[in-house]
Amino acid sequence: MSESIFVLDIGTRTVVALWASFREGAMYVEHILTKEHQTRAMFDGQIHHVEEVVNIVEKLVRQMEQLVGREIKQVAVAAAGRTLETVKGSTEMVHPISSVFTKEEVLALELEAVEEAQASLPTNADLPLSLQYYCVGYSIVQEYLDDVPIGSLVGQKGEKARIEIIATFLPRMVVDSLQNVVEKAGLEIVSLTLEPIAVANLVLNPAMHRLNLVLVDIGAGTSDIAVCGENFISAFGMVPLAGDEISEAISGSFLLDFHRAEDVKKQLLWPSEIKTVDILGQERILYADEIKNGLRPVLEKVAGAIAEKILELNGKSPQALLLVGGGSLTTGLQSQIAAAISLSEERVAVQQAAKVQGINNLPEEFNGPHFITAMAIAYTALTNSTMSFITVYINDTPVRMLNLAQNNVAGALLAGGYNLRELYARPGMAITYELNGELFTVPGGEGEPGQVLLNGEAADFGDPVFHEARLTFIPGKKGVDAQITCAELLKEQLITYWLNGEEIKLLPRIKVGEQYLAADDFVRDGSKIEIEHSYQVGEVLQQAGLLNKFIKLNGQQMNLGEFIEVRKNGEIITLYEMVNPGDALEFSQAPVYLSTVLPKEAMVYIEVMVNGQPVKLNCLQVWLNNTKVNSWDKIKLKHGDVLEYQTEGSTYQPIL
Repeated sequence: MSESIFVLDIGTRTVVALWASFREGAMYVEHILTKEHQTRAMFDGQIHHVEEVVNIVEKLVRQMEQLVGREIKQVAVAAAGRTLETVKGSTEMVHPISSVFTKEEVLALELEAVEEAQASLPTNADLPLSLQYYCVGYSIVQEYLDDVPIGSLVGQKGEKARIEIIATFLPRMVVDSLQNVVEKAGLEIVSLTLEPIAVANLVLNPAMHRLNLVLVDIGAGTSDIAVCGENFISAFGMVPLAGDEISEAISGSFLLDFHRAEDVKKQLLWPSEIKTVDILGQERILYADEIKNGLRPVLEKVAGAIAEKILELNGKSPQALLLVGGGSLTTGLQSQIAAAISLSEERVAVQQAAKVQGINNLPEEFNGPHFITAMAIAYTALTNSTMSFITVYINDTPVRMLNLAQNNVAGALLAGGYNLRELYARPGMAITYELNGELFTVPGGEGEPGQVLLNGEAADFGDPVFHEARLTFIPGKKGVDAQITCAELLKEQLITYWLNGEEIKLLPRIKVGEQYLAADDFVRDGSKIEIEHSYQVGEVLQQAGLLNKFIKLNGQQMNLGEFIEVRKNGEIITLYEMVNPGDALEFSQAPVYLSTVLPKEAMVYIEVMVNGQPVKLNCLQVWLNNTKVNSWDKIKLKHGDVLEYQTEGSTYQPIL
């Protein structure tokens, strides 16, 4: 435990420098200094003009060094609660069949919801989200099992789990800008905390830790909210309305510049006449009761916004509210907040620095609620309850984490930008199809689960990690995607025909939309398949391999199977007639001759008389497999023959 500490509370309006020590279980204020910003170097707790803030810090450091009689090299600071980003996130997990959701699965689901929330934050496209924000906490809003709200998913059996969370993130640039300022002033940060956490550490004594309390820091531009309960801060929030809203209302009502309006607001604590000068240079006397009545609408507006945010974060009215910050002193605001949140006024209190247990030697002029933050930063640093940083290594890459509480494997992976679902054994993509209106599914192959190693040994998501821990992240492997051919799909639905007394089994005709598929075609996911059990005669013979005999005639393919004679039930039928399963067919292959396949118009001839005898002449020339033949010869054709004929340009020749 440190003996003494130097603290800087870098606020929007002022910078507070504090030297404090810790003795015999209590904190003592040794020296305290304040200095106002001369320009708007900060907005809503965020440093916008580093050099101007550095200038003020350096002056305060030099003054403090003179008071303590030594060189100051180390400092304790806090990031403003108003810089926190609080967003909601949700995600779900679906089991293919109803099964039990494990603790590991639910934790992974929670952190995926945190990732989803983080994805909604303002981002820099050049950097991964994990390098732009620190997650400083999250709480579960609601868990659902099969779309029904439930208290806890762990151990529950169902198909779908869904979790809604609210998470709070600290932009890394806030920490970076704080560090930049103190480094330029020649200092080193030895303690870093968040203002709401520091105030909670100081204001809430151990007996109050399990109570559902809310701290509201009402500053100049914003009101920062921290929800406490179950021994930790569960949620943060911010409302962009605070003390300046009241000052601006006074300024507009009485034509005062902002600084005079601020002075008037402070004097409302006493029921008296208030003398001031308006922007026209006229002296005015204002009455406190008149101003308070005029401020009622704006007070209701600010109180209503604070109450709404508290209910959003906490889900209900808390047991009590503690108000800190300069804005909490605004007359009437305390009672308005109590009414808006449905609490009695006795349960809404403005916390004064002098009344906080454990603070000693505080000068009277620093007694107000607006100095509590500086005291809280010192107390947090002196009792070693700062959030600090740790570094863990994931696959040999360093990952910097806020050490807010007990860090675990899952939180480290989240900080490193890893997707926890990649550890699961992901099955291959399934295929779902309809077959004659009935739905079927072909599952994908089973995947191989991944693994997380902590310092070389298998680890669970909830296992704690410490500074310089080494994690190995091995993603799971995806299973093979499902695939099935039409032949595999219908192997149990073969159709039987009888050809010349021999049994022939064929696949049904497979149709998707207007397209027929072949046996070796793959079925696509989402296909709507219809099967037909009737074939044309020619299709039956084709699949039986009886029509696979062809010749070429002037470059065109001709099927010799067209000359098969087919009978069904004793009657001759064409190749284009439909036959049904179980039909018995008889077929015979007649010889195919040259004259049979030549077109009739090519066989035209003329008859002339020669020496009193009739002679037939035609101009047809025929080549069979490149050999010239007589078209009237009785030549039997076979599979693969190539036939060429020509009529035009030829002279008439006798037909022998």
